[in-house]
Amino acid sequence: MFRGSQFAVGRAGCPGSGRMVRDMVCAAVLLCGSLAAWGQTSGSQTSGTSNPLPTGILVDVGGYRVHLHCTGNGSPTIFIVGAAFSFDWELVQREIAKVSRVCTFDPSGTAWSDSFATAIRELDPGASPNSAPTCEDRVNEIHRLIETAPIGGPLLLVGFSVGALWERLYAANYPQDIAGMVIVDHAFLPEPGAAARSTGAKAPSRAYTPPVLVAQAPMVLGFEDDVNFGRLPERDQALHRWALAQHPVRPGEAMVVDCVAQIRRATRGRSFPLGDLPLTVIRTGDQSPGYDALQTRLLALSRQSQIVMAWQSTHMVPIDEPDVIVKAIEQIVERERARGGDRKMRP
Repeated sequence: MFRGSQFAVGRAGCPGSGRMVRDMVCAAVLLCGSLAAWGQTSGSQTSGTSNPLPTGILVDVGGYRVHLHCTGNGSPTIFIVGAAFSFDWELVQREIAKVSRVCTFDPSGTAWSDSFATAIRELDPGASPNSAPTCEDRVNEIHRLIETAPIGGPLLLVGFSVGALWERLYAANYPQDIAGMVIVDHAFLPEPGAAARSTGAKAPSRAYTPPVLVAQAPMVLGFEDDVNFGRLPERDQALHRWALAQHPVRPGEAMVVDCVAQIRRATRGRSFPLGDLPLTVIRTGDQSPGYDALQTRLLALSRQSQIVMAWQSTHMVPIDEPDVIVKAIEQIVERERARGGDRKMRP
């Protein structure tokens, strides 16, 4: 298991310098604002007596607890892999709950879930308590949560930003009972020289906020900075601010590099690694170098893929245009219910 300390992230760029980054054909650049919503450190959250009550339940996933929030009924179960806090998905979750069961969660080190320092003691007793979570840690945690809760299949996975990388690695490692996938503004690594070109780019429209490069730490934009943050119910806005104050763990560039390397190993360069699995890729009007090429590569993950534009969104699609995500999920739900039968991927 890769420990986060093996991929130290600096202001100057990606770990390991150029070759590793150039070899990462299909991963994430611009872990923009949403990543800032995960806090600044990999330490444990701040504990306190005034913490709000969880919206869902705390599930023991092997010596530590992860917060899970499920609503609605029906099959398939929509499991939102991340990123962002569970309550940041409220505008999507409340609509999907009207048609099927939908679950969000908070990874260890965020919101009500136990700290990652607690988790790492169970996962790898020999690891440093200051270790950062790896891509494998996150994917295995998701799998234990799904198996323990139990959430039950078939599953429709939804991954946002770096969560799309967790989603893809999960699908590669645990293809059984996956009914479909929705990728929401997949994070990616810059092309060589793209960082310098992107910093001077102008926004294509008033509605678009250019993402912030991971290497340009500290990242300062988050859901709370988005013009549409106020669309969330007041309760969820308050929960978001509370969760930020707990110093939650956030994914960063090292996580992306790690995820991409593991996805490449897991898929072994196969064409259409998702087979005929229904896949919807939601993109924004991002004009960053390499962003358009990424969308083409994502479409090549499945023979049954389509791309959908979120024209009025920044990176924060779950609050800017939640209806785009809802419609994409509903289409796959309808297709799965009409199809029935074999739900496994066929590479």
